[in-house]
Amino acid sequence: MEKCNVENCTCPHVNCENHGKCCACINAHYRKNSLVYCMRKISEARVKRVVDEALAGK
Repeated sequence: MEKCNVENCTCPHVNCENHGKCCACINAHYRKNSLVYCMRKISEARVKRVVDEALAGK
């Protein structure tokens, strides 16, 4: 598979065999039950929002 998205890949692990190969990266992380690097900030922001909303409801 060609590295079709290497210019847009935000992952700092540039030596990874899946760097720039979004589908391969997502599948590899899915098998390890972990979140891909490019989605971590989105996930963290959502968790923070949910926690903030829960605390505001107290």
